[in-house]
Amino acid sequence: MGDRSVRAAPDPLSGNRRPDYADAFEIGTSEPDARTAEQWARCALEEAPVAVRWTIQIAHRYLLRFRLGPHPSREHVLGWRIVATEPDLIRVEASSPLLDAVIVGRRVDPTCTRLTTSLFYVRPAAARAVWTLVGPLHRRIAPYLLSRAAPSGRRGSAEAVR
Repeated sequence: MGDRSVRAAPDPLSGNRRPDYADAFEIGTSEPDARTAEQWARCALEEAPVAVRWTIQIAHRYLLRFRLGPHPSREHVLGWRIVATEPDLIRVEASSPLLDAVIVGRRVDPTCTRLTTSLFYVRPAAARAVWTLVGPLHRRIAPYLLSRAAPSGRRGSAEAVR
């Protein structure tokens, strides 16, 4: 199995607003992953290599200007506030003066996990300008994190869902 891009239909958990930007990535594995969505998200983000974690944190705090919570924390994943967590689903949020962001991690089936990112611009011109810089980095790192978080020995590759 492998990573793939999937159509970025707004995730129902992203709220009633239509996002200004959305993308989704999926990873399939040959065997089921027994971890909860929160455990998977923590593995993907908080256990990423230091250089990747620092790149993410710099982009989030200083470019996107997200107001992030403490790390480590039971209520946050890499500073993003946990809004919902269930065995097969996690929803985290972050806000800034430029935009609001929602990330939903969902186990689509026992061997497929999808990560959907939705952005809602607060200051559209400024948010678009910053996302023009950060977006390409996000679209490279998100599939990498999905692939890296797949269980050892069962790793696939992540693909964008369009």
